[in-house]
Amino acid sequence: MLLWRNGKTGNITTPPHDILERAVAPHLPKGENSAALLRMMEESVTLLREHPVNILRKKAGLRPATSIWLWGEGKRPSLPSFGNKYGLKGSVISAVDLVLGIGVCAGLEPVEVEGATGNMHTNFSGKAQAAIDQLLNRDNDFVYLHVEAPDECGHRHEVENKVKSIEIIDRQIVAPVKKALDNSGKEYSMMVLPDHPTPLRLRTHTSNPVPYIIYRNTSHIKSGIDVYTEKSGASTGIFIEDGYRLMDRFINR
Repeated sequence: MLLWRNGKTGNITTPPHDILERAVAPHLPKGENSAALLRMMEESVTLLREHPVNILRKKAGLRPATSIWLWGEGKRPSLPSFGNKYGLKGSVISAVDLVLGIGVCAGLEPVEVEGATGNMHTNFSGKAQAAIDQLLNRDNDFVYLHVEAPDECGHRHEVENKVKSIEIIDRQIVAPVKKALDNSGKEYSMMVLPDHPTPLRLRTHTSNPVPYIIYRNTSHIKSGIDVYTEKSGASTGIFIEDGYRLMDRFINR
């Protein structure tokens, strides 16, 4: 993440996952304020060439990082406080700076988890334990736990790893968090969903609707859906056009 205090916007940048296996030159930053970005990207080539991490990667037969790629500029958003809006104290757990930043802007407490990487090789169990600790030992009412692994596998077209990462999330995050909350004897709600699709055949993000699950340990209302898929979700006829309204549905029932 690049933080540019008092920096100028107006640059035209391209997400790297939108130009996979294509020449990068036509997609370098453009615009009247892009010179500084281009200079940093060019100088990073020399910096990374002899970086200790890259030297170790080469010795291990792994691909080195050859340069940085700057994209997705934006200004800090003005968000309403999560606590003021919902009357809840909350935290955010993620290895992705964008997600952490949004959480911080909304007044959520960022929680650091050792070994959290934002890819397939992350500390799944550590994230689950951190969420449990925040809810049961730190007096928090709400935790947003984000896992990037399935998305990264989608970008890389790693079919087996995408399936594996979802299975690990089920086994090492959803299951232990639910068990801990069940054992606590407290009333709770849990919502599970992706933030966007990353189809393996496209290897980039799309704006298609995503399925979600809301589970409440005190509710006996069932949707009649036996499996959690895009198709089963669509069959319910429930569609929330504005994604930000889903939290209202979750919190306010």
